[in-house]
Amino acid sequence: MSNIVEKIKEIHPLYHVKGCTEEQIQEAQSALKMEFPEEFVDYVREFGAISFYGTEWTGLNVEGYLNVVEATRQEQSLNEAFPTECFVLENQGIDGVITAVDKAGHVFAIQFDQKKLLCDSLSEYLEICIARKNK
Repeated sequence: MSNIVEKIKEIHPLYHVKGCTEEQIQEAQSALKMEFPEEFVDYVREFGAISFYGTEWTGLNVEGYLNVVEATRQEQSLNEAFPTECFVLENQGIDGVITAVDKAGHVFAIQFDQKKLLCDSLSEYLEICIARKNK
């Protein structure tokens, strides 16, 4: 298991929903026709979806724009250039920037047809999100 769960537990205040089941994870992966990276699976299994310091990560056990399947499908329908190998982690709500993750756990900033690597892992991206508290 990755250490992302322990890193998230250190965030205060942290808002989250109920963690999800293996069946829910499998259903979401099947719906999106992709495999989630280990860190994302560990995160949603424990927390479902999270919000902290103005950051909202998609996940499971939640409906609407924070549901990873709904958010990814919406972005795919709005942006034909959205990479098929990625899912939405966070909608920045600024200038159309979407934070997306591939099955290897690489984190990207997607803006229309532009794709820029931000981090090599969700844990690394989590550190960036935590740093937002001081801004």
